[in-house]
Amino acid sequence: MNKEVEQLKTKSNEEICALITRLNSQLLESRFKMAAGEIEKTHLLRQIRTTIAQCMYILNTRGYTVSVGSHGIYLIERKDNKINDVTEKVSKLINDMVSSDKTSKKPSNEKEKSAPAKGTLKEATKKEQKTEATAEVKESK
Repeated sequence: MNKEVEQLKTKSNEEICALITRLNSQLLESRFKMAAGEIEKTHLLRQIRTTIAQCMYILNTRGYTVSVGSHGIYLIERKDNKINDVTEKVSKLINDMVSSDKTSKKPSNEKEKSAPAKGTLKEATKKEQKTEATAEVKESK
């Protein structure tokens, strides 16, 4: 099996539900960005979908079905048909995941801090191309 699947198997059902919920929201945001033409790495959509499928597979092998929606997050045990409301636990786990992601994304060295943003890099290359074109026009005169 895949290493990612092995890591997912060690997680609890609530952690997997939190991951599914978080990935679904990321997928939704990515779809909006794609429609607006703001996303460059379209391969990430497929990775998100496969990770969601892997999580659902693990819950399925454990005998659970997850229901995620605006009504809440429920783990349904298929054997006894028990419905467990895990909305509060999942929301706490998601908040913990988001806060840990924000702290881990801080740049560790000076090069990363001084790197230009994506938009400024594109603008800089456009300006360079314009200056080269104007220089060629001036030389030809």
